[in-house]
Amino acid sequence: MKIYAGGQRQRGQIVKFNSLRNFLVTGALALVAALSLGSCGGGGATGNSQGGLVQLIPASGTIYAGMPQTFQIIGGRPPYTLTSTEPSLLAVPSTTNSNSFTVVANNPGVVNLGLQPGELPNRTVVITVRETNGTTASASISVGQNFLTSYGISFAPSSCTPPASTTTATNPCAGGDTIVTLQAIFNGNLAGDRQFRFKRLQGPYTFVNPVTGASGDEVVVTSDHTGTVTVILRVAPGVPTQVALLRVQDVLTGVYADHAFVISGATSTIKVIPDTFTFTGALSTTCGTGSADFLVFDGQPPYTAISTNPNIVVTPSSSPTQPGRFTITATNPRVCSTSTIVVQDSLASRATVTVTTAAGTADPAPTVVPLVVAPNQLTLGCGQAASVSVIGGGTTASTTVTYSASSADPNITTTVSGNTVTIRRLGNPPAIGAATTTSQVTVTDGTQAVPVSITAPTTCS
Repeated sequence: MKIYAGGQRQRGQIVKFNSLRNFLVTGALALVAALSLGSCGGGGATGNSQGGLVQLIPASGTIYAGMPQTFQIIGGRPPYTLTSTEPSLLAVPSTTNSNSFTVVANNPGVVNLGLQPGELPNRTVVITVRETNGTTASASISVGQNFLTSYGISFAPSSCTPPASTTTATNPCAGGDTIVTLQAIFNGNLAGDRQFRFKRLQGPYTFVNPVTGASGDEVVVTSDHTGTVTVILRVAPGVPTQVALLRVQDVLTGVYADHAFVISGATSTIKVIPDTFTFTGALSTTCGTGSADFLVFDGQPPYTAISTNPNIVVTPSSSPTQPGRFTITATNPRVCSTSTIVVQDSLASRATVTVTTAAGTADPAPTVVPLVVAPNQLTLGCGQAASVSVIGGGTTASTTVTYSASSADPNITTTVSGNTVTIRRLGNPPAIGAATTTSQVTVTDGTQAVPVSITAPTTCS
């Protein structure tokens, strides 16, 4: 992509046409003759009244974009009407009473077909002038491109590593020096011993004058006798692939050309040590927790690290050092998982760290399961029975629990069936001098005992 702009005309750059001298001589003689006739009363025209056939001078030739060119109108009678077959490329006044007009052509984007290799890119435009009496004259003009970089900018040689399929680097690269060369063209001629300004418009690079060593966003260099312009383009290290823009400007005229190019970004590979972590719990009922560090080598800092699991925390989020250092912390003993930490450097090179939290193999120590008996108080009359329910007992490691019951009162009997204990009172107990008596039944799982209080009247009705 190129963007061009024109500048002012300088001395020595006006296009010469072979026929111009002859036309000017003829015109001058005609003018002298007309004046002579007028002074002798021969009816010669005065002012802009010329008469005769209208002529447009030059009638052919080449003009260059951005350079003013003056045309002469000889003969005919004003006002003159002017037209152009390419008004957007070479605009002319619609009418004029003057015997001359000046135009400045634009750079043609579309050129004539059939041009030979190395031939100046140009486009033909026809200018027509019509005088008051209706006669016309035309000029066939070739509008030539007037680009500083008509023959293109080349980026070679270069310290950049070329693609695998070639032997020459095609683009400036991150951290590399590349020679920028162009052929400066003015009016179709190579411009030697001429100053040009290279200016950075966009991109992370600087220019270096290969002769003086001066560097910066803008340097001025001089073309050699062949019209070749050379400058060093130095790209900052570690930058990504991107489009950049430079400007080349002719110091004398101000004519400039902008050129877009691609900077090949830095490539990197980062290495993480270690890149696998496993945290194991102490028991089969808990997942592993804890902290550990990993280091990041190579690539371009700063480095970043992001966890994909909220139960795995990585700190800090960014490390500017070389190598980078990060800490992984597994925080949740109730969740076992395998997670990924994504590590990236400033050039988007990536690596991953795998973190696994696993349960241990050791079983936890068994714990006692409380023994519960309900209800734990009964009142029994003579010959009556009641039941209580038993749950729990044993330990967490127990597969089965066996219950038993005993009574301190021989008049009270117990029977156990599964989780049910039946307690029965027999006949009259021995008289103990009280209206009621209280005794106790004990229910046990072999390690724990729970009492059940039995209240009974001393006599039976």
